[in-house]
Amino acid sequence: MKTIIFIMMSIGVLLWFVTTLRRKPSLNKNSIDAIIPAYNEGPCLAQSLENLLLNPYFHRVICVNDGSTDNTESVMQQVKEKWGDRFIAVTQKNTGKGGALMNGLNYATCAQVFLSDADTYVPPDENGMGFMLAEIERGADAVGGIPSTHLQGAGILPHIRATVKLPMIVMKRTLQQLLGGAPFIISGACGMFRTEVLRKFGFSDRTKVEDLDLTWTLVAQGYRIRQANRCVVYPQECNTLHEEWKRWRRWIVGYAVCMRLHKSLLLSRFGIFSILPMVLVVLYGIFIYITTWTRITIDIGPHGIIFSLFPLIWMGVVCSIGAFSAWYHRCWQLILLAPFSVFYVLLAYSIWIIYGFIAFFTGREPLRDKPTRYATTLVAAPGNYSLPTPGSAEELSEA
Repeated sequence: MKTIIFIMMSIGVLLWFVTTLRRKPSLNKNSIDAIIPAYNEGPCLAQSLENLLLNPYFHRVICVNDGSTDNTESVMQQVKEKWGDRFIAVTQKNTGKGGALMNGLNYATCAQVFLSDADTYVPPDENGMGFMLAEIERGADAVGGIPSTHLQGAGILPHIRATVKLPMIVMKRTLQQLLGGAPFIISGACGMFRTEVLRKFGFSDRTKVEDLDLTWTLVAQGYRIRQANRCVVYPQECNTLHEEWKRWRRWIVGYAVCMRLHKSLLLSRFGIFSILPMVLVVLYGIFIYITTWTRITIDIGPHGIIFSLFPLIWMGVVCSIGAFSAWYHRCWQLILLAPFSVFYVLLAYSIWIIYGFIAFFTGREPLRDKPTRYATTLVAAPGNYSLPTPGSAEELSEA
C-alpha cells in the first residue's frame, strides 16, 4: 500500500514539475547579498567563498567567523585580499549559528539575502539563484532551494544518502507547498529571504534547528514561503556513523522541539499537510517494522529480518530513484547503493524512538554537532568522479 501511494505521489509531483519548466530565472544580477556563518571551517571555506564570489547574482559575500579556533580567520583574510570590497569579513565571539547570521545581516545592503553554509558548494555558473530570485519577484517573502550532496571527496555514507536524497526532497517539499501552502523547511544550506522580513523576525538560538524554527515562524505570521526546485546546492555530508548519528539526532530532536514551540500550527493547513504527515509516517513505519519482524522471527528466525529489509517491489522503486540520482550526479554506482538507503530509514526511526518523542514533552536538545569537514575541488562540477576507495574514505574521516 505504501508503495502504491508513493508511486501516485511521484506521478503527481512529476506532472506539476513539468508545468513549471517554462518559468525563467530572474535576470537581475548583482542584486543579492550572501551571508555565510563559519565556525572552524578551514578545510572547505576558501573554495565555498570563491564559488559564491564568482556567481554573478551576488553583490557581496558576507562571512561571519563565529569565534573559530582553527585557521578560518586567516582564510577569510586571504579571500579579502583577493576580492576587496566584494567580500566582507566579520569576526565575533562565538554566539551560535543564529547569532552569526544576524550579525552578518547588519552588513547587508541588498533587498534580498541568500543564506548558506560554509561547507556548501553553490554552482557559480548556473541559474539557481535566478530561479530563487524569480520567486521573490513573484511575491514570495522567503524561498528554499534543494540541498543535494557534495560527493567529491566524500566516503561511502554520503554516496548512499545521495541515492535518494535529491528526488525525495523535491517530491516532499513540492507536495508540502501544494497541499500545506508552504514547504516544510527553508534549509540553512539554501535559503533566500527578503532582507526586511529577515530583519523583522531573524534567527533564534532557542533551538539547534534555527532554519526550521524560522520557517515555521514565518508561516505562522502569514508570510509567503515558496520552493525553487531548480536551485540545487551541494553541502557536505558526514563520513562516519558516529557523526551521522549525532547530526540526525539534532535534526529529529529539533523537529520535535519545534512542534512543541509551534503547537498552534499543528492543526492548521500547514500542520496537517506539512508537519504531521512526517510524524505519522514514522509511527506507521515503526509499527510495520515491529509487527513484521516479530512475525518473521517466530516463523523463520532472526535471520529472516535481513531479507525483509529488501522486498522486491521496494528494491525496484528505490533503484529507479537511484538511477535518476546516478544520472544527475554522473555517478553510476549510486544505482547499486540505492537499496542500502534503508539504513537511513532505520537510523531515523531509531532516533525517534530513543530521543524524538521524549523531546516533544521535555523540550531538551543535545549540543550542536560539528561534522568533520574535508577539502573539495575549487568550482567543481557535481559529477565526473568515481566512488572513493575504503582507504581514502578513512583518510577523509580522520582529516
